[in-house]
Amino acid sequence: MHTRTRRHDKVIILLLSIIGALALTAGCAPRAYLIVDYPIPAASDQLQGQKVRLQIMDQRTDQTTLTFPAARQFIGFQDRYSLAWVTENRERILAGEKYLEELFFEAFKKRLERLGAEVVSREEPGVPLMQVLINTFVIDFQDRRWIARMSYEANMTVDNRLVAREMMKGEAERVKIIGRKGADDTLSDIFTTIVNRLDLAKLFQQAGMM
Repeated sequence: MHTRTRRHDKVIILLLSIIGALALTAGCAPRAYLIVDYPIPAASDQLQGQKVRLQIMDQRTDQTTLTFPAARQFIGFQDRYSLAWVTENRERILAGEKYLEELFFEAFKKRLERLGAEVVSREEPGVPLMQVLINTFVIDFQDRRWIARMSYEANMTVDNRLVAREMMKGEAERVKIIGRKGADDTLSDIFTTIVNRLDLAKLFQQAGMM
């Protein structure tokens, strides 16, 4: 009886060891992208009737997203971001993999449209051009903490004349627990914060569009 119990215990220990090894392997498997969860902004008519052309430009002096310590934790990263819209019910709606400029474009487009504005793809007379110039986008890993820093300039021009300008910057960090989820969560936190911090209605008011 005791022999069977010992064998049973050994089988359980072996199975748990295998499951643990598989989980560790999965957590360290190469991944070419970071995950960005962006909550869908609340809808309003704040910019109803407004048109705008949107342009994103990566103006970082150093376009390396991961610092050396972070890159060692994230082997296989290829500067791509898996974007997902998050509903009020915490449902994740996948929006596909994006490069950095596409990531910012989709998020700001979503914000503008949820405020009632129409984002046009071509230049139109009298329609402002909103530019988002990315100045900082860095993910670091220090003392078992993921740290994300971002900054950008948002400006608006009408008929090639600069009429409004705002600067945004921020930082977020999370302690690493297991795998690389902390990097995804830290990136999602700061990305959501810094995109939503820009007062779009104020930008249109400064431009004399409201």
